[in-house]
Amino acid sequence: MRALPVPQDVVDLLVTAILISSTDITQSPARAPIVTPGRSPAAVLADADHLGQQLWDENYASVSFTNRCNLPAPRYDWRPVAELMGDRVDIEQILQIERSRLYMEEVSCHHAGWDDSEANRQLSRLEQSIEARLYFHPREASPQEPGVVEYVGLSRAVDEWTREIGFRSSLTVAAAAKALDVGDR
Repeated sequence: MRALPVPQDVVDLLVTAILISSTDITQSPARAPIVTPGRSPAAVLADADHLGQQLWDENYASVSFTNRCNLPAPRYDWRPVAELMGDRVDIEQILQIERSRLYMEEVSCHHAGWDDSEANRQLSRLEQSIEARLYFHPREASPQEPGVVEYVGLSRAVDEWTREIGFRSSLTVAAAAKALDVGDR
């Protein structure tokens, strides 16, 4: 049982993913508008800040309960993860979002209020969106957790994602060309 404070980059990643996600398998999440008709950008930012605060509050409540202390969550201000705002969210990004979602659930569920929390509901909705996007993605036995079946490639993602780490590149011709260009410098 782990109950650790989750870094802001992880919360930013999850909030950004929740805002762009859809449970419609036919809809590209990057095509879904973050600012819905009739909603001002300021209202969307306020919603994102509120959602991130809910995630952090539940996480810190779990840490406090597990460690028998009172550790208040810091104030949350959303910093969008720009890589998810492009034309396409690729498989490696989705796998990282899933790893971060699983991590947030694991380290936040150790207190009585978790099951009925809005943070838990939002992460469950994100889980449905990920399942829809990875419906045809192959699964394999987890190399880390005996008896667990997970998406192929999930084990390459990290629990505590940071902007500095970034995302793994999908194995594509464009990614290979980019890697070769960097190597020539």
